[in-house]
Amino acid sequence: MKGEAGGERTFTAAELAELCGLPDNVVQRWIDRELLLPQRGTVRQFAFKEVGTVRTLAQLWRAGWTAPRIARAFALACTVVGDREQALAGLLASIGQRRITVRTPDGRLVEPGGQLLFDFQAAAAATELPRLRSPQDWFAIGVDAEAAGRLEDAVRAYEHALSGQSAETHFNLGNCYYALRRRGDAATQFAAAIARAPEYAEAWNNLGIVRGELGDRDGAVAALREALLIVPHYADAHYNLAEALAVLGCLQEARQHWRAYLTFDPNSRWADQVRRRLQANGGS
Repeated sequence: MKGEAGGERTFTAAELAELCGLPDNVVQRWIDRELLLPQRGTVRQFAFKEVGTVRTLAQLWRAGWTAPRIARAFALACTVVGDREQALAGLLASIGQRRITVRTPDGRLVEPGGQLLFDFQAAAAATELPRLRSPQDWFAIGVDAEAAGRLEDAVRAYEHALSGQSAETHFNLGNCYYALRRRGDAATQFAAAIARAPEYAEAWNNLGIVRGELGDRDGAVAALREALLIVPHYADAHYNLAEALAVLGCLQEARQHWRAYLTFDPNSRWADQVRRRLQANGGS
């Protein structure tokens, strides 16, 4: 995956819709309801983090929730969880329920009035289901849930699969945590994948992205360099390293990696943006 190192990449509403497989008018309704907020200082450009917001909204929409219903429920969720992103993600616990419930970041199930609920479904899954399936079974369940966009279900399945000590399980779990904005947990899982498979270039790349977003810019650069030592033609790692280096002010080396990205992936959706980066930073 590519990261948002530098915080400069933006998306239009149409690009968000395309990335998440949604009709443009559905995304526009969410914008109208201020469920999606443009990047500060712009009118129609959205930061990379809004991709995750759109994916959360898409899960609610596919469950039959209209934009007005989401907006009303979101306002209630914000009374339980102060963070906008976590409040929205917490609403996924309401899918299929008659009343609004919010799952808090620490896993509790709460009504907007503050009433703590007993989570029968989670309790059953935690106490009974793991004994009925192997780590390989849970991994397969996690893959299916992740592909369907059911990230919370995927997380639970991958967590049950961790006893199998598979680097791929740690990697996939890290990706789900990242999509759910659990950056610290994602970093832990990518590092665990690397501990089990030191040549796992994709895990090094993703660890670099998360480190950068957690403010560890030097650690981000180090991880991305490792990814490129393993796979020198890894286009995304070149892009992410260039972005991380640019933030550190190392523009000469950043230009080298932007050029490498264009060499290995000249026709990607990001290629024109990279060319603009080069022009703006004294390269070609």
